[in-house]
Amino acid sequence: MKRAPRLRSKRGLLLCLLLPLFAGCNANSPENRFLFAEKLLEDRKYDAAINEFQEIVDRAPHSELGLDSQLKIAQIEHLYLGRPKEAMDAYREFLRRNKDEKKRHEIERVLADLLFQNFENYDDAIASYSKLVDENQSNLDSEEIYFRIGRALFLKSQFQEAIKSFQALRNRFPNGKLTWKAELEIGNSLSAMGKCADAIKQFEKVAQAAPKEQSVLASFGKATCLEEQDNLDGAYEILSQIKKDYPAPTVIELKLQKIKRRKILRKR
Repeated sequence: MKRAPRLRSKRGLLLCLLLPLFAGCNANSPENRFLFAEKLLEDRKYDAAINEFQEIVDRAPHSELGLDSQLKIAQIEHLYLGRPKEAMDAYREFLRRNKDEKKRHEIERVLADLLFQNFENYDDAIASYSKLVDENQSNLDSEEIYFRIGRALFLKSQFQEAIKSFQALRNRFPNGKLTWKAELEIGNSLSAMGKCADAIKQFEKVAQAAPKEQSVLASFGKATCLEEQDNLDGAYEILSQIKKDYPAPTVIELKLQKIKRRKILRKR
C-alpha cells in the first residue's frame, strides 16, 4: 500500500493550514511564503518573518514580490527590532533594485533620518537631506527637512550655518508648523555663539508671540543669557515665573539654587 505524499516540512504543512482557500496548496510558492511571512510578523515572530521574506528575495530578487519582501525586511529591522545598521543595509539593497521614484524618495528620507537620529552622522545626514530638498522643492515634508538640516548643523557647532538654515525655513514656510521652533533655534544658535545680546532679542520675540511650548523655552534661553551676563536678579525672576510650565522643573530648581549661591557669594 502506497503512503500518501508528505509535505517537505512542518512549515509547508502550516502554510497549507493557514491558506485553506488555495486549492492544491503549493507551500513554496512566493505568494504563499509572503502570506506566511506576514502571519509570522503579525505574531511578532520577527526573525522567522525575516527568514521567510529573505527566501522570496533570494528566489526572485527583481520581482514585485521580491522587492516588497526586501522592503519588509528593512522595516522589521528598523521598526520592530531596532537594529539600525541591519535596517540601513536592507533599505539600501531595496534602493539598488527599486525603479519607483516616489518610493525611492520615501526610503532616502528614512535613510537620512537614520543617519541623523541613530548614527549621529550629521555630515551624511545633511548631504542626504539637502539632496532631498533639491530634488523636490514642493514636497510636503520639506519644512521638516530644513529643520533637520539646521539641527544637524547646530549639533556640529556650525551655528552660523544653522541660523541660515532656520532662516530659510522661516522664509519659505512663514506660517509652517515648525516656524516658531526654528525661531527658537535661531536664539539658541546665537546664544551658543556667545552673542547674548542678540540672542536675548530673539528669545523675547519668541516668548511674546510663539505657542506656549516654545515661549517657555525661549524664556529659559533668555534667563540663561542673563545669567551669563551676570544679571542674576533678572535670570532668577524669569526662572521663577516659568518653573511651573517648564518641561523639566528640577532643572529650573537647580538653576535657581545655583543663582542663590552666586548671589550669596557676591555679598561676601
